Amino acid sequence: MKNKKGFTLVELLVVIAIIGILAIVALPALFKNIEKAKIAKLEADISAIKSASLSYYADESKYTDGGMISWVKKDGKIIINGGFKDDPLADKIENLGMPYNGSYLLMSSPGHEKYLELSILPEGEISKSGLDKLKSDYGSSIDIKNDQNKIDIVIKLLNDKSNT
Repeated sequence: MKNKKGFTLVELLVVIAIIGILAIVALPALFKNIEKAKIAKLEADISAIKSASLSYYADESKYTDGGMISWVKKDGKIIINGGFKDDPLADKIENLGMPYNGSYLLMSSPGHEKYLELSILPEGEISKSGLDKLKSDYGSSIDIKNDQNKIDIVIKLLNDKSNT
């Protein structure tokens, strides 16, 4: 009698079928968790930018000069203000994740008017559940425009127009 070693074709097919079924069940849950993590990172970026802006205002008694700061993520690198100006908030922000690539544009008011608006233009697609989470977390201070596969998210971080 021969000494049989190895697996039969039927056993291999059963193992492959089981792996396929597990992949079909596990992948949607995995992608859902990836989207949740991206939204959490986006919210962390928003919070970091707001905190840095308020800290800068507390130190300098004004918002950033020029009223605008832009962060653009290209090829894995973040370019600040098109590479032309320094970022006055750089020492107050550890690092931005920018999970959807694209760009962030922070607009602030001149003088004593306390007004901050962050515009987010993601390159990647944000799921409906992700947009719903942002809407529920930021309420009336967020405006999401979805035109021709381009999403523009505008968040009013601070809106106190009482000249104090």
